[in-house]
Amino acid sequence: MVLQVDPSAGTGFGTSPEHRIFRILRDGICRNRIPTGTRILLSGVADERGNSPETVAGAFVLLTEDGLVEGMARDQVTVLPISERRLRDTVFLREQTEAEIVRRVARTADTDLLTELREQILRQKLVGLRGPRDLLRLDNRFHRTLAERAGLGSIWPHLEAWKLYTDRVRFAVERSLDTAEMISQHSAIVDRIALQDAEGAAAAMRYHASGVLRKLSEYRASQPDQFRD
Repeated sequence: MVLQVDPSAGTGFGTSPEHRIFRILRDGICRNRIPTGTRILLSGVADERGNSPETVAGAFVLLTEDGLVEGMARDQVTVLPISERRLRDTVFLREQTEAEIVRRVARTADTDLLTELREQILRQKLVGLRGPRDLLRLDNRFHRTLAERAGLGSIWPHLEAWKLYTDRVRFAVERSLDTAEMISQHSAIVDRIALQDAEGAAAAMRYHASGVLRKLSEYRASQPDQFRD
């Protein structure tokens, strides 16, 4: 198992070695590079990353607290399926936060911001032709741009973590991400911002952020091994 840091991933909270290993493993699990059911050996991670067993054990504790793994033995953990309960809670938090972000953005948007957002959507259309995985990286940029414009860039690590948990469904369940639909939803958000329609932008963002739940029963039926609760 090769542990790599995704270039689009933020720094998150915490700069300790434990937190760095935690973020690398969290990213790998949520992007399905470390699939459900995988056993992660403490010694393997320690050797590969050049960290002490105590550091990796600390990262395992953080992963367990995040509901991503469970400890089957002292020196290893197993990747858990997606918790529907945690997914719904995470979508709620993300939906409330991002709705308020776009309300603020809609009230202060200027030509430079609208140009930037529309250029991002154009880039999404081009990259989306390559498939959903590349598009999700640009999706992060879109949401981070909005947070920073709202003056809430410091909460991005929270938002990124929530978004990564919901995006886990997109990576784990085949054909669960419609690239055209995602881009259309982004465009609808920008259109409401351009009109300075704060409530319309918030509604469009709520619809976008809760999309993974609208077809959750379908996803569970097609790939039940990816879910629990």
